[in-house]
Amino acid sequence: MFKFLKSGVSKDASDSVLRSESIPAPETLTPQSSRTHTDFRQQLVRVVLKDTLRRRGIPHDWLSCEVMTVTRGPKQEELHIQLMLLKWSELLLRYAYALEQQLREGLDRFEPSVNHSGYIISWRYSPNSGCPFTVMPPPMIWAHDAAPAEAPEEAPSILDRRKSRRPPKKPVSVAMTPTEPSSLSPSDDGEYERTKLSPLQ
Repeated sequence: MFKFLKSGVSKDASDSVLRSESIPAPETLTPQSSRTHTDFRQQLVRVVLKDTLRRRGIPHDWLSCEVMTVTRGPKQEELHIQLMLLKWSELLLRYAYALEQQLREGLDRFEPSVNHSGYIISWRYSPNSGCPFTVMPPPMIWAHDAAPAEAPEEAPSILDRRKSRRPPKKPVSVAMTPTEPSSLSPSDDGEYERTKLSPLQ
């Protein structure tokens, strides 16, 4: 009976030793799990990008992406998303910032517990994209955009009469109505007619 108890204890102890030897320590699992998590995030970015292009009606062969992990410290990693423009589209580049926001919002929908605002997004152009702008323009072309915009003049206040101009006076037109000839109107020979007294009644 005592031998059975001793053997049982030794068996449990040996099982615990075997379990501790067969299962690696958490430190040895961390790099592998981190690598798996990084692969998952990279694949998720590619899937979300395709879904964003489909939802916005952009052909899927216009844009691709490369996802890289940038190490900032011992345990600090940042995801760098590099969008590759495969086909030139000036309209697409005009909305590049909006497309980046749509990509981040899509990642938030799939992974709401992760803050994707810290992801680095950059653009790269394929040599075969067909970009027509291969030579820089002359320097004078930037002068128009670099000139500061003039501030619009403020409208003068209605109550401030020193700044407001008076409107020009309009000539007053007097309507001439035909009247009876006056007793003081000149006669045909240029002399005024004498006033006749009316008889008293």
